[in-house]
Amino acid sequence: MEQRTIPGQERGREDLTAWRAVLARDPLDADPFFRALARRHLGAAWAAAEPRLRAAAAAARDVDPDVFETNRDEHLPVLRRHDALGHDREDVVFHPAHHRIGRAFWSSGALAVLGEPGRETLSGALVYLLDRNGEAGHACPVACTAGAIKLLQRAGTPEQRARWLPALLETDYDRRLHAAQFVTEVQGGSDVGLNACVAEPVAGEAGRWRITGEKWFCSVADAGLFVVSARPAGAPDGTRGLGLFLVPRLLDGRPNGFRLRRLKLKIGTRSMPTGEIEFDGALAEAIGPLEHGFRNLVGVVLDTSRVHNALAACGILRRAFEEAQAYGLHREAFDRRIGGYPAVAERVARIKIALQAALATTFRILEWTDRIETGGAGKDLVAARRIAVMINKYWTALACTRGVRDAIEVLGGNGTIEDFSPLPRLYRDAIVIESWEGTHNTLIAQVWRDFATRGLHEPWLAAAEAEVAGLERDLPGESAARARTLLAEVRDRVSRLLASTPARMEAAGRHVVDRMCQLAEWVALCGELAWERREGVETGLADVVEAYRRLHLDPVDPQDDEALAPLLLRVAAAT
Repeated sequence: MEQRTIPGQERGREDLTAWRAVLARDPLDADPFFRALARRHLGAAWAAAEPRLRAAAAAARDVDPDVFETNRDEHLPVLRRHDALGHDREDVVFHPAHHRIGRAFWSSGALAVLGEPGRETLSGALVYLLDRNGEAGHACPVACTAGAIKLLQRAGTPEQRARWLPALLETDYDRRLHAAQFVTEVQGGSDVGLNACVAEPVAGEAGRWRITGEKWFCSVADAGLFVVSARPAGAPDGTRGLGLFLVPRLLDGRPNGFRLRRLKLKIGTRSMPTGEIEFDGALAEAIGPLEHGFRNLVGVVLDTSRVHNALAACGILRRAFEEAQAYGLHREAFDRRIGGYPAVAERVARIKIALQAALATTFRILEWTDRIETGGAGKDLVAARRIAVMINKYWTALACTRGVRDAIEVLGGNGTIEDFSPLPRLYRDAIVIESWEGTHNTLIAQVWRDFATRGLHEPWLAAAEAEVAGLERDLPGESAARARTLLAEVRDRVSRLLASTPARMEAAGRHVVDRMCQLAEWVALCGELAWERREGVETGLADVVEAYRRLHLDPVDPQDDEALAPLLLRVAAAT
């Protein structure tokens, strides 16, 4: 049957085709703020890093169709318990597209560069570009593998590092070893001190243990190496009694004393398998001193995943911004491009502002990490970074969900269609990363425990003080003055809350952390602006900074502030 061509419908399809063409741009070229950010934080390493970043950006763009395929219901991971002869296998079987995506992630070198200290910023830049597709089946495995690499580097014996690190740092996907971290148990959740998995020493084999018990939430269930928390027999209750262990998936080609009970059906990150696992005498080796198990779990493994969680939020926000901005430039309604409507422009601008603030704070943390790892910082920055990582994970995850929701609103009904854009998938992934690696309340409670019992508010505030002083030197004027008054407000609120009752601290702690997050964003954004002006770089950041102030620090009423709508139109229109 011959299809009739109706002029208006044809125009609509042409507009959508033009929208898709814009989205096919090189992700690095289309992201001037990130290029400037990476140049600043990589410094002299930028020239050597740029080709690697370009290759990762192109690969992330090219695997986009495969990411769509792996999230179809019929292509999700499947548990295969036995082989054809009935032998136990406990395999997770993937669609072929999953492995094509994995080759792009691993060949980027995002993990391999971690073999040298001081490469966190480069690794984070590569991960950000790859995470524009959301979890994509591999963002979480990369994060967990990075955590295992750092755990071995900091707590492993020379023999353990020699045995495990080469495969964990491998760039060849078909030869790589990837890791997982299994902590959560059904009775504990965030209360890790209730963990009941038991570790029994193997007689006559120092450092060798047998793990027995159940883990309730095991992402990367296909991993070749598990990092597992367990309580050595006779160890005290609570987190003090937890040890940390490495458990290889296979021994002599057979499952190492574990059974995958089932794969969970999740709202998001669906192409990455999460399961429930029972251990029954799995052979393990201790990693680090047993009495430091919980410290290494939180300070190394979860810390790494929390930074990756923020990078994932940034990647998803970038993709949401691209989809919404391009749609606004090409979709027409009531004889106008919808991006020209102030109400639409405000949604797009808010995504962009959240993205650039999240990037600025996250790369600030990565730079701190590089300074610490190369001996360029002391224990005070280590303490400040601990707090920064926790509040940044919390705040960027919230921003990510809001940003994707705003992008869906811009696309309207089209934004809800699974094969029209990645936004439905990204929204589901965003909701998951809000809960991963510590729920919001868990992270906030830990911040206040660290403040009250360890005094970590002092180094965190000292780091902010140093940055504000730098702004007063490098960016004198209203922005630096606003940073100074905001710092004074946050310092006062922290002090008053620490002097209050525990009940009051629990009730109001989140609201104070919110203001801490805004201080971190403001200082980080203004620091980037100062660098851009010094280097003669123009990315439109000045408008973003001013819009951030009017929307978040000193909220204005759009009815009374005639300058706000034109400002947001400019922010939304710039790449």
